[in-house]
Amino acid sequence: MHRGARAHRAGLTVPGPQGPIPAVDDVPMSFSYPVAVKFSEIDLAGVVFNSHYLTWCEDAKMAFLDDVGYGPYRFAAEHRLALVRHAEIDWTASLKPLDHADIRVVVERIGTSSFTLRHEIWRRGEAPLLTATCVITYVWFDTVAGAKAPLDPDFREALHRVQAPAGQG
Repeated sequence: MHRGARAHRAGLTVPGPQGPIPAVDDVPMSFSYPVAVKFSEIDLAGVVFNSHYLTWCEDAKMAFLDDVGYGPYRFAAEHRLALVRHAEIDWTASLKPLDHADIRVVVERIGTSSFTLRHEIWRRGEAPLLTATCVITYVWFDTVAGAKAPLDPDFREALHRVQAPAGQG
């Protein structure tokens, strides 16, 4: 497992302003990647500049894929890449300098030649707060052919093993 990353199973909830919310350890079949907000990531409004969220999600994706057995060296050896096809971000709260967050990564969908990961960015603290949700679809790319390709069967199986049951992700 990537240094600092954690795999989680169902557990506790914590009180939130609109009722109980999942604690960091409560998302079924999820993977968590830690982030510490740096001053260099802050914009003039005093919060994390929006593009950094996508960078964090890329780092979390690579750690997640490494955890399921498909790290960057395996991608290179098998001439495959997972390229961003579509990304959506919904911000619900801000992160500020020196905040610490966990990016929970959940497999949302597995297609023929693509897969979708949901990245939830939770501010750490006594009452964890969801600050953003990034849903990113990746296309499986064959670097030798220079074109998209069907997901490799072993990769598909690795994603299925960690995919949250429907309605629980």
